[in-house]
Amino acid sequence: MLPEWAVTTSLLGAWLALLGLAVVLARLAQRLQALHQVVASTVEAERERARLGQPVAPLALAGRASDQLILGVSPAAPAVVLALSQRCPPCATFRERLETLAASLAERGMLLVLAVPESDGLAGAARVPHLVGEAALAALGLASFPSLAFVDERGHLRGRGVLRTVEEIPEIVDLLRQTAVKAEERR
Repeated sequence: MLPEWAVTTSLLGAWLALLGLAVVLARLAQRLQALHQVVASTVEAERERARLGQPVAPLALAGRASDQLILGVSPAAPAVVLALSQRCPPCATFRERLETLAASLAERGMLLVLAVPESDGLAGAARVPHLVGEAALAALGLASFPSLAFVDERGHLRGRGVLRTVEEIPEIVDLLRQTAVKAEERR
């Protein structure tokens, strides 16, 4: 028979080995979760990239000057779709400057289109052509507010992104328009 200290030492050693194994397994689970997140975000980014350059779904625009306009079809292309929500405090600045922004884009030969969720109604949207509803937002990949999507002259989605200020819209649009031109030159 083994002495008592040997049994105690071996039990203690077994518990320490079990604890070490549990730590290793916990770290392995954390690394697997991180790897899963990287893979999932990469797959999502690939899906988003695949949607860029594709024709947008035909979406009828509403508004006083847009009785027969279809997004992506001339004269509703090129267009900058601005997604705003009344529940978004930063969107208030964008709403206040809609007319100025629409005029600025019109000078560059582009149409400003406002996209709002169904729950927001049309407060302030009647001044510019607009899309209402989550389906229209989803069709353009606009899930956060304020954000924009750019539809080129051929009716293809060329880019989208979240906005911080109204002032950055012309710069973003110019960048997306240049990208669209370069993509056409490569074809």
